[in-house]
Amino acid sequence: MRVGHLLEYFAFSLLGSFVRLWPLRNVQKMGATLGETIYAIGFRKKITQKNLRNAFPEKNSHELNALARASYRSIGTALFEFLWFPCLTAERVREISRIENPHVVRELHARGKGIILLTAHFGNWELLAQGMHVELGLPISIIVKPQSNPLVDARINRWRTRWGNKVVPMGIAVREILRALNEQGVVGVVADQSAPKESTAVDFFGRKAPTYEGPAVFSLKTGAPLMIGFAVRQADGTYRSHFEEIPSADLSGFTEGNILELTRRHVAVTEQYIRQYPDHWMWMHKRWKHVPDRQEVAKVGDA
Repeated sequence: MRVGHLLEYFAFSLLGSFVRLWPLRNVQKMGATLGETIYAIGFRKKITQKNLRNAFPEKNSHELNALARASYRSIGTALFEFLWFPCLTAERVREISRIENPHVVRELHARGKGIILLTAHFGNWELLAQGMHVELGLPISIIVKPQSNPLVDARINRWRTRWGNKVVPMGIAVREILRALNEQGVVGVVADQSAPKESTAVDFFGRKAPTYEGPAVFSLKTGAPLMIGFAVRQADGTYRSHFEEIPSADLSGFTEGNILELTRRHVAVTEQYIRQYPDHWMWMHKRWKHVPDRQEVAKVGDA
């Protein structure tokens, strides 16, 4: 075990212990303050501002700066909420995380094909998974990228699986996804990550962004419906989650064209939610790292 990993784990544990001394509302406020501080320090500030400028060219610099600060506050809040997870009981989860349309989830699950659940780094995506299981009794196999520190990785995965959800490392995901869907389970994927440059490119905020095809591939191959969900933070610190199916009944057969179209559809829904709640998304992520600025795209189109 590396000394650096031990020190990181100690710092992580110490921060978590401090956070769990406080009521949740205080924790949320502290997390928001931390996010504000990190933005002021400048961590990934240029990336965030560039992403927002390309996504919302109609907004002025004051508006973009306000959005950037709000995004950092949101991510800081979600981080501290996650550190507070060991204090949660099932009853408390039901109090702070409500599903607005549970009938959609039940109807899709009743088809007997399992469900591929998509979300994004939006609001509190970790709580979304916990709330769905606690409220509806549907455990989720969550596809995750393992943390570089194995001690931290083991700790946070214990929190994720506390009420019966399962963590599936990306390296063995294919086999586990097929098994879970065959058993009529739910597979959870955070689907807004930057994909390799050669991946399928679909429109996302006016630019063609490489996007993983996996969710569409598994849906078309297995018949499992694609469902997308987002946890929206309320003024009182609670969350309201909304789920909807990504339509695919008109896509007949497992073809490249259908994979592209289904991918385009779920990315479009993600964009709709982000446009509605732009402060909820993680704008500091390098989602467009293989994509030129919007002005450059326009120049190419005019050529």
